[in-house]
Amino acid sequence: MNEELLNFYENCKLGVAVYKRLSKNNYEFVYYNPSGRVMDGVEGIDIVGKKVHDVFPNVFEFGLLDVFEKVHDTGDPLEMPIKGYVVDNKTTLYRTNRVQKLSCGLIVSVYSDESKLFSYINKIEDENEILSRALDYTSHNLRGDLSTSLGVFELFETVDVSPEEKYTLLRVVKENLEKIDTKIHRLVRLLSKGISVNN
Repeated sequence: MNEELLNFYENCKLGVAVYKRLSKNNYEFVYYNPSGRVMDGVEGIDIVGKKVHDVFPNVFEFGLLDVFEKVHDTGDPLEMPIKGYVVDNKTTLYRTNRVQKLSCGLIVSVYSDESKLFSYINKIEDENEILSRALDYTSHNLRGDLSTSLGVFELFETVDVSPEEKYTLLRVVKENLEKIDTKIHRLVRLLSKGISVNN
């Protein structure tokens, strides 16, 4: 690698790693920039000369070596969309990789940390789930009472109702409106509790 390119990689905010192919699915680190080391939690460790699968044992499941092989064989750059590399049962690193082959045969991966983006996606999905439950609740628990009350008013418009029947039906409407009010308060509590739990 030329010095100008190396200087760019050293100061790049994205992760940059350069690999040498030893054999099929077997690559060793030739270069690993400071941003990449910090991103991947390996700063202070001597990585150059080590095999990728020794440093990152789950790299086969991650699929990056398959991308390396395709790029090595075709010479065409490839982008690996956001994917999670499982470090352990508590830590997953989310990365987007762009892989290309240099004229000297080395493989370069330029990647970004997508963990924040992934956490935002998860948060949106969680909040969509809360909203979906709220809509189900609204559909099942509020519409019945509301439909009954509207039916009473439609009855008043189409049929002559005696004062006694009108009084009875208005009491039903009042009771339904009170039920709706209680259910709306419950719905607001559920929504605020659900959203605060996920924040």
